[in-house]
Amino acid sequence: MSEEVPVRRTDLYALVVISVVGGFVLASWMMPPALSPEFANAIFVGTMLLAFFLFIPVMGARLFIEDWKEE
Repeated sequence: MSEEVPVRRTDLYALVVISVVGGFVLASWMMPPALSPEFANAIFVGTMLLAFFLFIPVMGARLFIEDWKEE
């Protein structure tokens, strides 16, 4: 595949929202929610983990939706 896929702002916004919400859910699953540095760190770690692994699927979903709308 030699096509370049442009990254759009909406893709990044979707990735940020999904990652932050998912990071909070992962942190809540691992430890009880509390206003503590440990919980904030768990949210950050979960967010970065999801952002890393979901970048390609978010781009793929956008391309799939664009192709579906064109047909």
